[in-house]
Amino acid sequence: MGCFNPYVAIILTDRGLDNTRIGLVLTLNAVVSILAQPAWGLVSDKIRSVRKVFIFCLAVAGLLILLLPWARSLSQLVVLYPLILFFLSPLAPLLDVWTYQGVSNHPHSSCGQLRLFGSLGFAVFVIPLGRLVSMWGLNVTSYGFALLAVVSMVISLDLAPVRANEQTVMRPRLLPQLRLLLGQYRYVSFLVIIFLAFLAIQPMFGFHARLMLSVGGTQEQFVWTMALAALSEIPVFLWSKKLLARFRPVRLLVFSLFVFILRLTAYALVREAWQVTAIGLTHGVSFALFLIALVHYIDELAPEGLKSSALTIASAVYVGLSGMAGNALAGSLMDRLEIQPVYGIGALVVLAALALFLLSLLPGRQKKLRQADP
Repeated sequence: MGCFNPYVAIILTDRGLDNTRIGLVLTLNAVVSILAQPAWGLVSDKIRSVRKVFIFCLAVAGLLILLLPWARSLSQLVVLYPLILFFLSPLAPLLDVWTYQGVSNHPHSSCGQLRLFGSLGFAVFVIPLGRLVSMWGLNVTSYGFALLAVVSMVISLDLAPVRANEQTVMRPRLLPQLRLLLGQYRYVSFLVIIFLAFLAIQPMFGFHARLMLSVGGTQEQFVWTMALAALSEIPVFLWSKKLLARFRPVRLLVFSLFVFILRLTAYALVREAWQVTAIGLTHGVSFALFLIALVHYIDELAPEGLKSSALTIASAVYVGLSGMAGNALAGSLMDRLEIQPVYGIGALVVLAALALFLLSLLPGRQKKLRQADP
């Protein structure tokens, strides 16, 4: 992922696209993610194997990314990038489900403790990759992704399949179960809230490189910013088990959204490149904490047999649907208002989402109080 995600806006800028056209490509990527993530999640639940779907999607994404060096025009980019995302976007939620299933059979392990190796790998790899890009150009990112995809597939093939527990061995009737999931007030209301929050958060990520360049930063400074942000995730993942045990997923979600508000506000006020880097150090207590809390919160809500689907649907909402609407709107606004005022607007949007989340918890709290009354 370190070969792809940090360089999307940079590659599109290198191709001569302005903010509006970059927003268009990011929006199309998000549209595809909306369709791809739930679809591959359902396939995974149907065949009862996250590993097989993960390996297949990674293989196809690796082949398609090799075509990027030859995509130069807008018409080529709006076809190739969404096609790549159809296979690339499900990888993160599928890997989260795969990891969660694995640690559920090992009580002394936690999802976060394994997830930290992804952050460490990203941080360690993205810096030398940035140096290679500076020497040999942006095409290095495509070749690097393909090479690492092959390594990841070889490792994945060598891993033993995760054993399902007795409750999930029976194949569920997916359509009735899916209706049950989408009929849950807590799950659906949560989807609405994360959609609203990530209307602002997705453009924050998508235009991060443009923000760095707008305050006088360089591509190499942006790479260091991404590396340090990834390193900031490690303490959160390392202590995730204790954090979840002490504070529960709901409180961690609230805290992470609050940090996102502060982060967006700070980006709206930066004047120098080092300030963008410093603010990026809050990535751990914002995005990493959100991911850990999200996986466990949705696991509590989802019925057996639909864990993959529930998480990939949520991912399609906050990555895909929010990205589609947020990037298109942000790109258009940035061409009119400049970049930083849009970050300030984003802080207000996340604040509204946090308020709605707190309100959505009231019915459940009131129900518990009524049950506690004699």
